Amino acid sequence: MGSFYSIQRAAQGPAKLSGPSKPGRDTDLDLAQSHYIPGKKVRPRNEADIENHTMGTSLPRYLEIKVHQAILKQAYSEIVVRGLYSRYSSDSIAFDGEKRDKPFNWERPTARAEGGILYIECFPGYDHVEHYAEIIASYLKIREAEGCVNLTPSSRVSFVPASCSDTQMALQATNLGDFPGDGVDTVVLGLVWHLPRLTGSAQWCGSGPWQWILKSFGNRRVAFLGFRPAFWGDISGEVVYKLGSRFNIKEVIYLGKLGVLKPDVAPNKWLATGGTSLVNGRVIEWENALGPSVESRGQNSVIVGTHVTLGSVLHETKSWHAELVHEVDFVDPEIGMMAQAAVRSGIRYGYLHMITDNLGQKYDEDLSNERKENVLRHRERLHQVVQDVMDEHLTRFSTEQGGK
Repeated sequence: MGSFYSIQRAAQGPAKLSGPSKPGRDTDLDLAQSHYIPGKKVRPRNEADIENHTMGTSLPRYLEIKVHQAILKQAYSEIVVRGLYSRYSSDSIAFDGEKRDKPFNWERPTARAEGGILYIECFPGYDHVEHYAEIIASYLKIREAEGCVNLTPSSRVSFVPASCSDTQMALQATNLGDFPGDGVDTVVLGLVWHLPRLTGSAQWCGSGPWQWILKSFGNRRVAFLGFRPAFWGDISGEVVYKLGSRFNIKEVIYLGKLGVLKPDVAPNKWLATGGTSLVNGRVIEWENALGPSVESRGQNSVIVGTHVTLGSVLHETKSWHAELVHEVDFVDPEIGMMAQAAVRSGIRYGYLHMITDNLGQKYDEDLSNERKENVLRHRERLHQVVQDVMDEHLTRFSTEQGGK
């Protein structure tokens, strides 16, 4: 699933809106395997620069805070990004820039030097691996333009595409199988540690990268499920599929962050939701599970719009934006992947995301300065609205549906 969509995006360029399509999962897997050559290295596009990327002058800072420190120490014969979750092995070097002041979504790709080659190892997923290769290549290209000669040339950066089965096996090797999901109706994913009014004083359970809190809302059993790495892009679709197939989950809610394409929407002031995502030129549609609660409790803070799924922030160029700005409102790597898996699995689905950057106009707040005091203050207000909507949803749904 993931590698097929990502390879097609790279080959075809910006997608156009088309009619709804709900292809079978097995068909996509066959197509993925026909495009995927195990172990073959691929060069990232490496197209992003200050002139053509929507971040503009903020791009170097965004890249700088993402690049592993090992890349900055010396030049290597090559840098290879690959899918391998081995951060706790003795020769794995953790990233110094990890934000360990939060319980989830803080583990970043690790480094491993073997001879003259530096391997950057990500939790396996095509989009995740490609994204980090783009980060590294783009950063090194900017440094080259500045005259730096003591780092690895950007032309020597490559990645090994991760297949669907690579992602599935990596998830299987985690403690997700220990999740007590039998009897759980709703799983909440994403920014679950920002929901203290819903999780209360309960402690996170689970020994491993996955941890959870189980709560009851009326007759409805709800799990708040956190993950220490990032389930970036197509990884998220595999997570939803696994939750549905293994535990018979009835509903998935995803809370996160995304970008907006329309120029007049200020970052960190609005939330986004909807029931449509463009995934590789296919329109995926679903009934937004959060629709009634957004209308009831979030009307003044939530924009309802159309979404496009894109595997890497580095692919958000000005030309890509110009192709889609009149048809699409939001962009992120996961929403469409999760929706696709939910639709195929018969799972109710909804997302409610903070709009944290604007691709159509330059604002002071963007992805390069997310830890600024005013950014955090604005987001705290949005977290409160998210909790209002979620409380309404979980209470309303358990009452109206009898927890079924």
